[in-house]
Formats: sequence, C-alpha cells, structure tokens
Amino acid sequence: MKKVLLVLFIVLLLLSIPGYLYLNTNYFIITGYSAKKLCGCHLLADRSINSIKEEDLAQFPLNLVNLEIQNNNIAKASLFGLWESKVEFDGRNCVLINDTNRSLPKSSFAKAKNIPIKKKSLEDKQKYFNEISNLIFDEPGVKQKKTRALVVIHKDSLIYERYAEGFNERTQILGWSMNKSIANALVGILIKEGKLKLDQKNLFKDWNDDQRKEISLNHLLQMQSGLDWDEDYTKRADATRLLFEEYDCSTFAIDQPLEASPGTYWEYSSGSTNIISKLIRETISNDSLYYRFPYEKLFDKIGMASIQLDTDQAGNYILSSYGYATPRDWGKFGLLYLNDGIFQGDTILNKSWIEYTKEPAIHSPEKVYGAHFWLNKGLTYPDVPDDMYSCNGFQGQYVFIIPSKDLVVVRMGLTNREDLDMNEALSKIISLME
Repeated sequence: MKKVLLVLFIVLLLLSIPGYLYLNTNYFIITGYSAKKLCGCHLLADRSINSIKEEDLAQFPLNLVNLEIQNNNIAKASLFGLWESKVEFDGRNCVLINDTNRSLPKSSFAKAKNIPIKKKSLEDKQKYFNEISNLIFDEPGVKQKKTRALVVIHKDSLIYERYAEGFNERTQILGWSMNKSIANALVGILIKEGKLKLDQKNLFKDWNDDQRKEISLNHLLQMQSGLDWDEDYTKRADATRLLFEEYDCSTFAIDQPLEASPGTYWEYSSGSTNIISKLIRETISNDSLYYRFPYEKLFDKIGMASIQLDTDQAGNYILSSYGYATPRDWGKFGLLYLNDGIFQGDTILNKSWIEYTKEPAIHSPEKVYGAHFWLNKGLTYPDVPDDMYSCNGFQGQYVFIIPSKDLVVVRMGLTNREDLDMNEALSKIISLME
C-alpha cells in the first residue's frame, strides 16, 4: 500500500504545473531513449522486455515509461499517456520516427561474415583471472558495478571472457560513444583510398559563406571544430536534440554556429561525429554504397558479423552513438588497432593512420583525446602504460588497447561509477600476463 501511495505521489508531483512544463519540454529524452533501448535490446538483441525494464530502464524517471511492441517491428515508449516516442525496426536498423510525414530511409545493408577469434587456453591462470574479474563484476544479488562482459585478448588470441547472468558471447550490446571510434576507421579507409584528406576544408556548401569553411576534417576528428555544442544529456540540449528529437542528426549538427575559431578550442561533441557521417555519405555520393560501405570495407574484413549501425530518419548513420555488437566483436575492432591497421594479413588502415589516431589533440585537457579515441598519456589510469588508448562509451563501455603489452581488454556494462576500478583491474591483468 505504501508503495502505491508513493507512486501516486510521484505522479501527482510530476503532473503539477512545473512538472508538466518540464516534461512537456524534455519528454522526448525519456521516451526517445526508452524506445531506442527497447528496439535495440529486444527486437535486435533478443533480450526480454522484463530484463530491459529491470536493468536498462530501472532508474527514475525511465522506470515511469510504458513500453510496447507492435507488429514485431514497432517499439513504443509513452509517459502517462501524454507523451510518446516510436522506433521502427526493419530487421536490422532501429529508426526513431521524428517526422511522421517523411518516409524511412531505404537502406540496403550488407552482412559481414564472421571470422572466429582464436582462443588460447591458460588453465593455470583462470583462477587468477576470475579473482581479477571479481573486481568489476557484482556478487549474486547485487546491482552496483553492473558489468555485463569482460573480454581479454592477448597477441590475437582470446584468453579470458566472463559474462553476467542473462548475457553471453552472442549478446549484442550498445557501444554508445565507442561508435565514434568506428567513424575514425571509416575515415581512415577513405583517406587510404585517396577520397578524403585530413587537411580538407570547405567541407559543406552551407559553410562556404562564413568562417566555418575553415573547419577541416582533422578539426572534426580531434573535436576542435569550434562549433557551438552542448553535450548535456540531462535536459533539452544539443546532444539530446540530436539523438532523440531531430529528423536529420547530421544536418542539425552542420547548422550549428561557431563559438571559437576552428582549431583553437577542444570540446567533446557528438555533433562532430555526425557531421563526419554526412561527409562520408557525400563523399561516397551513392546511398546504396554508403549503407554497405562500413560492412564491406571494415566489418566484413575483421569478421565483426554482429555489428548493427542505426541510422536517423534521414538515412545518416548515427556514428556518435548507435551501434550494437557482441563483446568479442568489439574486441576484434580493438585488435585492428593493436596490429597497426592489419587484420589477419589484410591492411585495412595505414600504420600512419593509427599513429595519427594516437596523437593528442593540441587543446584537449591533459592530452586525453586523439582522433575519436581516448588516450592515457595524461595517465587517467595511473597504473596502466601511457601508450594505452581506448574507445569509450556511456555507462562504461570500453575497448582498451595496450600496444606495449599486446593486449585488448573489453568491458561492457551499465555504469562507470567510481567503485568500478578499471585501473586496478587492468593493472592486475597486465601483471598476470608478464
């Protein structure tokens, strides 16, 4: 009875005038986030709706949302029956519908083949790996660290993996901003093919008549474009509008004004990555080839068969945020960079591109950022070598690449809170391999 009264009190509070005004302005964040999660986790990754409710959407106010699946291809999330978001699933792609008067993109995705990752049994060390993984996995009945997967790859071989209950090596998990690093690889491929240049400017016609024409591809990759951007997910801001309100994410980002001269200021921006997505699309200049490009030129070559990239309603890949893959496949992506752009003898990226990727953006604080990868040069992880760099995503999605130790470590989960000590876990994994 007390729980019912509490829920009624919360509902009445939210429906008060200030609460109503807040929700009427920001509901799309709550319902859009929830509908996308429902589509990706249930329709794509085949997780149960109860599991999504109890884990991914358990926090207030997400736990107030009503979830519904229609016709096995529509994911809906509604709030008090007043606000709603809808996502359509075409078998692989989850598209948030923000303009009912516009049709869905006619995407024709390729399918990447699976290249099984080599396994190496280290039976004498399994006990110690289990002890190390206990640092980042919860005990039964506890939901604090919320780690879902740990994958350790040493010298091209999978030597350890562990999964939380309800997850396994076949579960596709959202990488969030780890997908920004995929954007790095796609640009690297186009540069290798001579279709793009790092110092290329005058990137879009809409920028030709103002200082934005001075923005280079390098500026975008290093988050130094100077474009005004608010990467805030707690309110109606540029980042939330881009992901959950806009029909065309890339155009929304391209239309932002300058707040600083290009190359003089560092600011983390999901907008920059989706501008790159549009640049890739215009460079390829054929939508059918654009949709197949990541799969044929990257994922197929490294055997990343589980990967699924979402588009917005205008048909642009949302490279900043929306890509699902298994932890093993995220590990294969890390292997590509560990091996200087070569995967099983196939040169996919030039070694010079990998070196560029690891160069700190000159204005990034404490040298923490390269070209759509995070760097450990400022020793964010003090007990881990400073040559480590990583793909990082919301809620603690990580692909750690440690060249000096021939290691790739993948951690995926639902939180990156302070009691998740990846520094200690990584340092102990390294010690165990030495």
